[in-house]
Amino acid sequence: MTQKYGHYDFKVAPFEEDIMGALSWGTLGKLLLRAASYHAGAHGFGFDDVNTKSHAWVLSRLVIDMERMPRINEAYSIESWVTRVYRQFTDRHFDILTPTGDRLGQATSIWALIDMQSRQPADLTKLPDGGFGDVMLPEREICIAGPSRMRLSKDAPLVSSHKAAYSDLDINGHVNSIRYIEMLLNTFSLETLRQHPPHRIEVAYCLESYCGETLDIYAEQQSEGVYAFEIRRATDCIVKSLIYLK
Repeated sequence: MTQKYGHYDFKVAPFEEDIMGALSWGTLGKLLLRAASYHAGAHGFGFDDVNTKSHAWVLSRLVIDMERMPRINEAYSIESWVTRVYRQFTDRHFDILTPTGDRLGQATSIWALIDMQSRQPADLTKLPDGGFGDVMLPEREICIAGPSRMRLSKDAPLVSSHKAAYSDLDINGHVNSIRYIEMLLNTFSLETLRQHPPHRIEVAYCLESYCGETLDIYAEQQSEGVYAFEIRRATDCIVKSLIYLK
């Protein structure tokens, strides 16, 4: 029987690390999405499979919680699996592990399958041939806490602006999901991140953004080590996020 979860081995290679010598958050985010794509593709519901039916997977929520980041030249693995489907969304989870199986961190995500013509989400409970229900692992342990409520006060200040350009875009012409995380981290000073590196990042993806659009970042500290953000295009909220520093 085909293994229901995906296991993928990596090593922190040169230029994948941050200034502290640990795997960068941007690289980790991209590899989590790559693991999701590998696993879905191996079971017949990956990018190429759904694209032939004019559908695309869209990331709705992402939470990454790390006990520690692997460091330069350190080997690690990512395991990914799906636990449930509920009409328009499906949950996908990740373990980030050492070669001996110790947990470095976990991530959890929520995805929707969008009809590219109508831009409406598909009903995942009505997919042909049973969809991917036979791949789910509802019994596998999940230790990570799910997304929190994200809300800024009306007085939250504008801390940065970014004009979306070529290197921000994915294959669909939208700003890449992980680029938003990098934009948010760039609002902190280097000194702050050296002394208090992030250990948990929560992101809610609300709308897509495109090349040439100006993305305004609003932020406020909500409690000790916890910062809330919104990325806005004019009056539209594109992304909401919480970042937790050590």
